[in-house]
Amino acid sequence: MSAPDYSHVPTEPIKGTEPSPPTYSSINPPGPTNIPLQSQTFPVTQQTAIVPYMAEIPGVPQGLEYLTQIDQVVVREKFSSGQTWGRNYELLNILNQKIFSARQEVQCCGPLYNLHLTDNNNKEVMQLLVHCKCTCSPDIEIHCPPGNIIGYSVWNWSAFVTSLSIQNATRQTVLVVVGPGFQQNIFGDVSFEVKSNDETQTVGMIRRESGQFAVQFPLDLDVNIKAVLVGSSFFLDAEIYNRRMKMMRDAQHNRH
Repeated sequence: MSAPDYSHVPTEPIKGTEPSPPTYSSINPPGPTNIPLQSQTFPVTQQTAIVPYMAEIPGVPQGLEYLTQIDQVVVREKFSSGQTWGRNYELLNILNQKIFSARQEVQCCGPLYNLHLTDNNNKEVMQLLVHCKCTCSPDIEIHCPPGNIIGYSVWNWSAFVTSLSIQNATRQTVLVVVGPGFQQNIFGDVSFEVKSNDETQTVGMIRRESGQFAVQFPLDLDVNIKAVLVGSSFFLDAEIYNRRMKMMRDAQHNRH
């Protein structure tokens, strides 16, 4: 399997500690884009079909083999009663076949965010970590397998623009994700553009529709970066969820 050509996607190290936020013209879902996005709301069924088993591929982290064949992943939250592990998800292809399961681990005095992704044999293949220090880091680490970092998603704070830097294992920014800021209403359907590092090309999309995320990326994108983009969708979902919960608590407090 020949290595894909990424000469069209610049990869330059981040300069400075507080990069300027990307420019972003707010778009309303589905938004104008020249990238076809297969998007649909899947019905919740008692049992979801699973993707076929794939043999190991040289140079591809174990468990990520299937990602080499697809250009879109749907992340859907699973709701269950009495759960003790935080939020739970299924990651599906466009045929509604399950690729991974994900569960958020909530620990007192543990990481700020800790998400485990398992394959259909219940083997852990990825871990997403945000460490809690004296000042909580806005970086999420993507591990595959756990203990081996394959990339990072870095939040660039701005009131009016949501911006994530998608970095490889050596901290080089490969792509950026941009969308409306939290001062706008992004608690419903919303789109975030995946752009080249110089913002000259839109190469994908992270779209939140009907409470689930559809993550689209180039088919020939490095599989590690595909995994980082998928991890970024969880990062976005967690931030949106936390902001929504805070707004609800504030509203309840103001009524008393």
